[in-house]
Amino acid sequence: MLDTSRRPQFDVAKMHDDMALKGWLPIDLARAAGVADMTVYRFLSREAQTAKTAKKLADALGYSLRRYLISAKAVA
Repeated sequence: MLDTSRRPQFDVAKMHDDMALKGWLPIDLARAAGVADMTVYRFLSREAQTAKTAKKLADALGYSLRRYLISAKAVA
């Protein structure tokens, strides 16, 4: 079993808000980020989150990856 305690976590609510400001659906974000639709759906559902995908999505939304990072202190 993978130890996910050290993986970064991302604020998908903030990402949803930023998508809404642009009038985007997940499919729009996928196209802008150059990733598969299912990649975005899995990321937003927290099923499969990687820093690489988060960076692509953040760039597509026009923000730094740091905007979506949840600090370890906030999670604890």
